[in-house]
Amino acid sequence: MRKKLLLITLLALSLHGLSAQGLLSHLNDTTSRRTLFERVANIEKKNNLFNLKLHMQTTFNGTFTDGTFEQAAFKMNQLRLEARGDLNDWLSYRWRQRLNSSNTPHALDNLPSSIDYAMISVRLTDKLVTSIGKQAAAYGGFEYDLDPIEIYQYSDMIDYMLFDFMTGITFSYQVTPTQELALQIVNSRTASMDDIYGQLPGDVEESHAPLAYTANWNGNFFNDKLRTRWSYSLLSLAKGYNNHFYAIGNELDLGKFNMYLDFYLSDEELDNRGIVSSLQRLQGNADCIKNARYESWVTKLNYRFQPKWNIFVKGMYENASVYKYADQIEKGKYRTAYGYFGGIEYYPTTENLHFFASYIGRSYRFTGKAKALGAENYSTSTLSIGLIYHIPLF
Repeated sequence: MRKKLLLITLLALSLHGLSAQGLLSHLNDTTSRRTLFERVANIEKKNNLFNLKLHMQTTFNGTFTDGTFEQAAFKMNQLRLEARGDLNDWLSYRWRQRLNSSNTPHALDNLPSSIDYAMISVRLTDKLVTSIGKQAAAYGGFEYDLDPIEIYQYSDMIDYMLFDFMTGITFSYQVTPTQELALQIVNSRTASMDDIYGQLPGDVEESHAPLAYTANWNGNFFNDKLRTRWSYSLLSLAKGYNNHFYAIGNELDLGKFNMYLDFYLSDEELDNRGIVSSLQRLQGNADCIKNARYESWVTKLNYRFQPKWNIFVKGMYENASVYKYADQIEKGKYRTAYGYFGGIEYYPTTENLHFFASYIGRSYRFTGKAKALGAENYSTSTLSIGLIYHIPLF
C-alpha cells in the first residue's frame, strides 16, 4: 500500500511538472495549425495534396497485479507516421504505419502488421466512394472507430482482434446527408492459418477464399447529438467454419458532455481471439478450439468542464464462453472481465496535443469450468501520466 501511495504522489508531481507554465509557454507555436514545414520554410501550404503527421502516445506507468507493485517505467505506447492527401476532386490516398511494430510481411497479403493503411479512395459519384487497399475493417462501435492513439486501453474484444486492418475493397454510399451505408469485402486474415491459430483441430481445412464480408450503417440524428455505428460481419476462416461479428455503437454528444455505449458479440466457429483457447492450452491440447463466444459492453463518458480540461470514466463488462460442445471443451461461460478507468486530460492550446493522468483497472474472474483447467482469478491496475501528440510535419 505504501508503494502504491508513493507512486501516486510521484505521478501527481510529474503531471504538475508537465503542466507548469514554464513548459507550456513553449507549446503555443508547436501546437498551432501550421505544420513544421510551414514554420521552418515560412511559407503557407497552398493545397491538400500531401499531409504528413507523426502520432505519438507516451506514458510513465506504474503497474500492479493483485495489489502488488510490479514495475514503474516509461513506455512509447504508440508511434505512427501518416501521409494522406487529395490528388484531385475524385482521387485521394492514405498511408499509415506503426513505427514500433513488426515489419515482416505476412503470407497472405504480403504486408506487415505495422501498416494500418495503404489505400486509395475513388469518388465515383457525389454519393458513392470506393476505397481499395489495406484499410480499417468497417466494423461498428465507437471504441473501435476511435484513433488508436487516443485509446488508453481497449476492451478485450478489440484488443484481441486479429482482423482490424485488412486488405480489400469498400463501397460507401451516402443515402442522405445524415445516413451512410457501407459494404466491404476484405481478407479475413493476413497470415497463414498455422501462424494465426497454431495447432488446429484435425478436421479443419484451410479455406480457398478466406474473405470477410461486412455491412455497416452510420447514422446521424438531431443535429449531431446522436450518432450510430452498427455492423454485421461474416468471416470465412476455413472450410465450413465462419465467424459472425456484430457491433452496435451509439454516441450521445451534448457539447460539454458526451458518451458512447457499444455492444459487441462475436460467435467464432474457430476461436479467433484465443482467450478461451488459452485455457485449453493449459491442458496441453489443441491451440484453437471451436464455438467460442465473446460478448462485450463498453461505455465511456467525457465531461469538458473547462475549455482546456476534460475528465472521463470508462467501464467494460465482457464474457468469454463456449456456445456449443465440439469434442474439445464443455459448453458454458469460462471468464468474465471487468474494466474500470478514470482520468483527466489537459489541452494546452489545440486538440492535437494533450497531457493526461489515468487509472486503468482490470479484474478477471473465472468460472468453475475454467478453474478446472488451471485458471485463477486475478486483477491488474495501471497508473499513468503521459501525452498524446498529433504532430503536423508537412
